Amino acid sequence: MKKKIAMLLLTTMTTFSLAACGADSSANTQAPAESEAPATEDASAEAPATEASVAEETSDAAAEDHLARIKAAGQITVATEGVWAPFTYHDETTDELVGFDVEVAKAIAEKLGVEAVFNEVAFDGGLTGVATGTFDMMANGVGVTDERKETYDFTDPYVYDHAVVVTLASNDTINSFEDLNGLKTANSAGSTYETMGIENGATVSNVDTIGETMTLVLNGTVDATINSMTTAQDYINTTGTTELRIAAIDEDATLCAIPLKKGSDNDSLREAINNAIAELRADGTLSEISNKYFGADITKE
Repeated sequence: MKKKIAMLLLTTMTTFSLAACGADSSANTQAPAESEAPATEDASAEAPATEASVAEETSDAAAEDHLARIKAAGQITVATEGVWAPFTYHDETTDELVGFDVEVAKAIAEKLGVEAVFNEVAFDGGLTGVATGTFDMMANGVGVTDERKETYDFTDPYVYDHAVVVTLASNDTINSFEDLNGLKTANSAGSTYETMGIENGATVSNVDTIGETMTLVLNGTVDATINSMTTAQDYINTTGTTELRIAAIDEDATLCAIPLKKGSDNDSLREAINNAIAELRADGTLSEISNKYFGADITKE
């Protein structure tokens, strides 16, 4: 009888112990689930932050692109002399900035969907401003040279001109570029024509305007000037002077393009301007502007 009672008590205690262990196990299984819940919430909370970081990185990348910054500003800054007719000068009646390069720059800006804002500076100051990022571009009959290519990224050419030597009509000793050796010429500082004068042995005096250049030739301060054929012809035609003559013409065409600050930051801008130039050439706009100011189309080879 005692054995039966003992067995009964042992069975009851074992059943209670197992039930108790079962409850503990269930509680332990649920505990980690409860402790992991906040971790799941943290992960979901981090997701928006990750998306925001991606958006910020994309925004930063866009901000680093020059064309994107220009479009965001709604304007493109253009360096130009404003004293070199008929490329860039002021109308005598209205004092408005006009000229071939001025209209071309405006047409390009329109293609980009922005406004052209002009900054009138000396030729060398315009080039320096482009190189330092002060100006977005320069529209001033800038000739493309190997030396300049080391500092600037050029667009496709939009002008094909020729350099000429201009001297007094009474001067019969200058008939070639080589004849400038040992003589004096006048040109804008930093211009292709200044370089040509130096290369041909001339001593170059720097001036700011085409008017000053021709005055120095006319009064005998310098022996000649090297300039673009279109500018020289325009000056002779508009002033009606018979005291000057074109003594020599460079057979090689001078290719003029738009200089941009060198670097990948301007890759998309250069491409956009090239596309604009191509469209303006295809629809006849370049030819129309050229004929307006030069009486001829100098936008084609």
